[in-house]
Amino acid sequence: MTWSYTRQVKSELAQTPLGALPRCWAELWGLSGQIDDPYEANEPWVRGGMALVIRRGFRLMKEVQLEPKVRLERHVRRVEFSLWGNDVPPPDIEQSLLNCPADWLRGAFLMRGYVSEIDRPVHWEIAAPSGEWGDLIFLAMQRLGVLPHVSKRRGQPILYLKDRERAVYLLGRMGAHQSVLAMQSESVVRAMKNQVNRLVNSETANMKRIVDSALRDARAMSRLAASGRLRTLSPQLRELADLRLKHPDWSFEELGRHTHPPISKSAVNHRLRRLRKWLQRELENR
Repeated sequence: MTWSYTRQVKSELAQTPLGALPRCWAELWGLSGQIDDPYEANEPWVRGGMALVIRRGFRLMKEVQLEPKVRLERHVRRVEFSLWGNDVPPPDIEQSLLNCPADWLRGAFLMRGYVSEIDRPVHWEIAAPSGEWGDLIFLAMQRLGVLPHVSKRRGQPILYLKDRERAVYLLGRMGAHQSVLAMQSESVVRAMKNQVNRLVNSETANMKRIVDSALRDARAMSRLAASGRLRTLSPQLRELADLRLKHPDWSFEELGRHTHPPISKSAVNHRLRRLRKWLQRELENR
């Protein structure tokens, strides 16, 4: 089964090397969804069902010497893990965020983040468990130079981005470099496809105009040729009229190559304008 892009991003983030202790604490706070010390509140530091996120939380808690203990709860259709720590006092959550915003945001995204598939319009979001937690996510993103949109879903604050450039920037700051390359590659492919489509559409429209114009010229010249009036033209215009009648699909360049002597596209265009004026006069005088 193919992983979603969100899961690929989280898998990469969960495997990033652990940093210094302040960075570990910041990421752990981001994972926790807590505002106060979970030990004092008799709450787990990390709770969830995604094994790669739980493993990341376990490594972080070991690194900061919280001596993690794993508990498992079985529900009807899922299994939920929780990580409990000891009484080591954590640093202030807001100070951790201000000092290490990228690490804090990595933890929050691992636990509550989502990013759309790379071949779809960009949607990057983190769902906050509370309004106060939403303010912290906003502060972390602001600290990194990105201002998110804010909305609510079933009363839950959602902080999101629709801009590909800013989403790529945040993923890079959090450490998902391979995922960023995949997204940027998709952007390049999409831009090239759009450019090719524009060129093809433009070329098709140009060809249609050329063919329509040539067919109109050919129809008018056929009517005058039947009455022998094309013989009154100058040799240069009569030669071009014959070529236009025989080859209505030819471009100006091809017409110019087959005149004697060959002439440029500009000269063909000039002669065709003269020929069309003459055709219009002759048809009006019939």
